[in-house]
Amino acid sequence: MSDPSPERGALAPGAPTPFGRHSVVRTVVANPVTALLVQRALVMEVAHPAVAAGVEHHSRFRARPLSRAWVTADAAVRLVFGGDDVARGAARQIYRVHDRIHGDIPGDTDHGPPGAVPAGYSAHDAALLTWVWATLVDTAETAFTRWVRPFGPLEAEAFYDEMRSFARFLGIPDPMLPAGRGEFGRYLEDVIGGGALGSSEVSRRVARQVLWYRHWSVPAPVVRLERVLALATVDPRLLDALDLRPSASDAALGSRIDAALIRHYRRVPHLPAVLPALYLALRRPSIGLSGRLGGIG
Repeated sequence: MSDPSPERGALAPGAPTPFGRHSVVRTVVANPVTALLVQRALVMEVAHPAVAAGVEHHSRFRARPLSRAWVTADAAVRLVFGGDDVARGAARQIYRVHDRIHGDIPGDTDHGPPGAVPAGYSAHDAALLTWVWATLVDTAETAFTRWVRPFGPLEAEAFYDEMRSFARFLGIPDPMLPAGRGEFGRYLEDVIGGGALGSSEVSRRVARQVLWYRHWSVPAPVVRLERVLALATVDPRLLDALDLRPSASDAALGSRIDAALIRHYRRVPHLPAVLPALYLALRRPSIGLSGRLGGIG
């Protein structure tokens, strides 16, 4: 099993909260269209066999989708829009949940270089935390710059710098993080092209469960909307590795919705970014992270 020691990932958040009043990340996350790529981020996450094994062994998302979605959304609002005490409290609760997420990876990994996939996993493993963080960076930027507007001259660097600060706040050691946007692009390329992603049957099974999710409480059209946009925007090499084959109708629908969002979404009046602050002001202390937290955990 991966070493969960502080050298692999801090067990308590100690860095300053990264998002100030004029945060670019807050601007991005406050835009509701970014939520349309939640499935994309989840598929990227579980493509890693260690993450998929953790979801397989510990997640309740299949049985309790609404409570899982609520807990995750609540945590995101607290971490991104909360003040120091609120964000730090959410991070500490994440660490307490992560304390019990560890185990062995099934021996069904069928390709990838030797040593690319460890024998076990821990939610405190800094390498796994870095990959999950990277999927959020890439997905949030993809949604915002694709459908809302391109980043301004200084926004791209500010967005990445804030996300690096966020990673450090969540306990990922600074040396694990790509130093700049160029290095981040090379990190993504190395991981996606490295042969480990999609190399286990667990990864392929959980990715299909995410994209073709079925539960009485979640309307099928909502699942399909997220699915077709995920399939339209995720790296095709990852789809191949996960053996994901969108139907002709899904591919066509995804292309149409993506094109319509590119053409028209930026003209839609957007809700003010004060709504997350209003939510936090009205939120009862008992709501939120009582369940399992983190992605689809």
